[in-house]
Amino acid sequence: MSAKESARESLEKAKTELRLEVSGRFQGKESELVSMLEPAGGHWAVVIEDLDGKGRVRLNPDDSFTAASVIKIPIMMTAFHEARAGNVRLDDAVIVRKEDKVGGSGVLREFHSGLQITLLDAIHLMIVVSDNTATNLVMDRIGRETVNAYMAEKGATSSQLEAHLMRPKPNGPWNRLTAHDVALLIKGLADRTIENPGDCDTMLDIMARQQYNDKLPRYLPREAVCAHKTGEVRGVTHDAGVITGPNARFVIVCLSQKLEDTRLGNDTIGKVAKWAYEILSAE
Repeated sequence: MSAKESARESLEKAKTELRLEVSGRFQGKESELVSMLEPAGGHWAVVIEDLDGKGRVRLNPDDSFTAASVIKIPIMMTAFHEARAGNVRLDDAVIVRKEDKVGGSGVLREFHSGLQITLLDAIHLMIVVSDNTATNLVMDRIGRETVNAYMAEKGATSSQLEAHLMRPKPNGPWNRLTAHDVALLIKGLADRTIENPGDCDTMLDIMARQQYNDKLPRYLPREAVCAHKTGEVRGVTHDAGVITGPNARFVIVCLSQKLEDTRLGNDTIGKVAKWAYEILSAE
């Protein structure tokens, strides 16, 4: 067997084992993606979909992953949906009590107990600085089961919100999601079809102000705009969002787990985003 035939056989084996499907401009470039992911190790799911139909990547799209902070995207979407339905108001007052404060990312735990903010303030903090205390306050206001019902209604049927952030149940179950579900929700925002168009724009604007930018935006050129939400816990690093440039606009979801070095995972996500951007932006 020639070296070329051996390489082709290895790629076909990898595509089968990884459940990798590509279309459009990504055809023939499967080995490039596999080569980018291999050094990081662990288990990966990647979904990329150009919003103008120029190409798509689906790698392990239905595999279940620890959700980390990417679960904050459907929490935000549910809150806007409930506000539009009149069940809550985005200017409702939310009180930060001592017992509400949790660790991990965010700033609310540093403020005095009794601080009053609005529900919209809490949503901004939940996304922009990934505030876990703010996330739990939003969950308490709209209800965990309301979030799960929302995801199911929108077709994200393999994802589940099980517990408050930083307060998991001792033996689970854990918050879970799939790359397919996350991509479906984000595409709905980008298409302005999943909620009121103005609300979709507002949510994407909040995501575009994300302050953790060492993953998807890491290697993107200055003209690219990335509206996204990161997530990380031990051995896990994710990023998901919409990347827009002069010649490309696409949804991208990168999920990983069982990593030995999440910093390498962060770098890998950046390389995958750059790879996709260059392919989809090419004239």
